Amino acid sequence: MKRVLFCAVAALGVIASTGLALAQMRDNDEPPKPIGPAFKNFPLDQTWSLKSINNKPVPPGLDISLQIDGNLRGSGYTGCNSWSATLYPVKQQHLLMGPVALTKKQCSKEIMALETGFLSALLGNPTWDLVNGELIVKGPRGTLQFDRSL
Repeated sequence: MKRVLFCAVAALGVIASTGLALAQMRDNDEPPKPIGPAFKNFPLDQTWSLKSINNKPVPPGLDISLQIDGNLRGSGYTGCNSWSATLYPVKQQHLLMGPVALTKKQCSKEIMALETGFLSALLGNPTWDLVNGELIVKGPRGTLQFDRSL
């Protein structure tokens, strides 16, 4: 009987000290510190206009765009064709793209080369980041720099 009573008193002591520790944690004004590096959330439902591919500017007046909607569907325009694909922002600010659906319009060699470079850069699990209001996508197949569209 003494043993049962001793265990009950010990358990109450543990519960009371845990409750006190939790109360102290709640009263602390400091926000919790993140574990590991902080990652950003991809800006869904916003359209981005391509500014450069591999630091080469996109010709003026040429519209190449990217948007990822709330259903994780990427879409846009390549300067020649409309495109869409499943496009997931995944852990550590990477993008994972599924098969691409693309209209079949033919344009000049230069524009078709930009289309290929743009879509290729989205393959290969590239990373993305927001830097000074610009979206930067970097991967093994190229670097894309976007401005937010209006």
